[in-house]
Amino acid sequence: MSVLSVWPYFVLVLVVLGALALPVFRAADEPPQRDQRTATLDGLRGFLALSVFVHHLTVTHGYIERGEWTFPHSGFHTLLGQVGVTVFFMITGFLFWGKLLDAKGRPDWTSLYVGRLWRIGPMYLVAVGLMFLIVAWRTGFELKEPAWSVLGEMLQWLALGIVPMQPDINGYDGTRFILAGVTWTVFVEWLFYGSLRLMAPLARGGRTPRFVAGALLLCLLVLTLPALSPDGSLWQPTLLLVVGALAWVLASFLTGMLSAWLIRRDGASMARLRLPEWAASLLALVCLGAVFLWFEHMVGPIQALLLWVFFHLVCRGSMLFGLLATRVARRMSAVSYSIYLLQGLVLTVVFAAPPVRDFAMTGALQYWLVGILCALLLVAASVVSYRLVEKPGIAQGKRARSGLRRLPAAQGARP
Repeated sequence: MSVLSVWPYFVLVLVVLGALALPVFRAADEPPQRDQRTATLDGLRGFLALSVFVHHLTVTHGYIERGEWTFPHSGFHTLLGQVGVTVFFMITGFLFWGKLLDAKGRPDWTSLYVGRLWRIGPMYLVAVGLMFLIVAWRTGFELKEPAWSVLGEMLQWLALGIVPMQPDINGYDGTRFILAGVTWTVFVEWLFYGSLRLMAPLARGGRTPRFVAGALLLCLLVLTLPALSPDGSLWQPTLLLVVGALAWVLASFLTGMLSAWLIRRDGASMARLRLPEWAASLLALVCLGAVFLWFEHMVGPIQALLLWVFFHLVCRGSMLFGLLATRVARRMSAVSYSIYLLQGLVLTVVFAAPPVRDFAMTGALQYWLVGILCALLLVAASVVSYRLVEKPGIAQGKRARSGLRRLPAAQGARP
C-alpha cells in the first residue's frame, strides 16, 4: 500500500458518509430545492469538496516530507482536486448564467451582488481570521515586520478574495498553505460575477449559443496546444502553462453556461428525450471514470468535454443511481463551502502536533488513518460553522435583498 493508492479515497468517503448518518449531524439538514434544474446539484457539492480535501491531504504528505507544496505524483489524486474545482466552476456558470437567462439579461444587479457578499463573506472572514491566529502562534506572537507592513498584508487577505494577492504575513513563509491555497478560486469566482455585467446583453435574444459555442471552441483549441507541441518547441513552458490554465478555467464556466441554456431551451422536448435514470447515471459515471482512467490532469479538450457530459447529465436530473438523493450526500453538500475553506486549517492544526505527524509519516496506513481523522474533524467543524456562520449570513443576505426590493416601492409611494 502506498500513500498514493486509490482505494483509501473510497474508504475515507464511506467513513465520512457513515458518520454523517448520525443524528448529531441533523443540524446540516436543509429542505430539498424546489427548482428541479438545481436540485440534483444539492447532492454533488459535498463530494467535490471532499475530493479537493483528499487532494490536499496527499499534497500535505509531500509538503511534510520534502517541503514542496506541489501536485502529488499521482494522476488520480491530482484529478481529485482539479475535477472538484472544475465542476465547482461549472456549477457557478450554470446557476448564474441561468439567472441571467431567466431575467432576460436584466437581473437586479444590486440584489445579486449583495447576496454574493453575504454568502461568501462571513465564512471567508472566519477562515482568514483563524489563519491569522495560526500565523501569530507560529511567529511567537511577535512582530517580525513593521506593523504597517503586517497590516497591509492582512488587509489584502480581508478583501473577501476580491484582491488576488495572497501575501505572507509577518514574514511567515507559506502563509497561504495554512488554507491549502484554496482562496484563489474565490478570486476567480468574483471575476466571473463581475464579468456578468459585461456579458448580460449576450443572454438576450438568443445570443447565448453563438457566444458560448464560439468562446468554448476557442478554449478547447487552446487546450490542444500541449498535444500539438508536447516538447514545448512552439511555446515557452511557462507561457503554455498559464494559457492552458486560463483556458481550462474559462472552459469550466462556459460549459456550465452552455448547460444552463440547453436545459432552458425547450423543456418539453428535453423531457421527451430524457434518458432513463439508470442509463443517464451509467453514462455519467462512465464519462467521469474515463477522465480518471485516461488522463493525468484536466488541461485538455477531451477531458473537458467528458467532464461536461457528466455535469450536464447531473443537471438534467441524474442522481447517480440515487447517491445524490441520499440524506448524507445532501448534508455534506450543505456544508461544502465550509469543508472547502476549512480543510487547510484542519490539516495544519492536526499535523502540527509532533506525535500525530510522526505517527502519520511512519507508513501509508498510518497516514490514511490520520487523514480519515482529519476528514471527520473537518466535517464536524463544517457543520458547526454552517449553523453559526454560513446560515445566519445567508439569512442576512435574504433580508438585505428584500430590503433593497422594498426600497424603490417605498420611494414610489411618497407624495
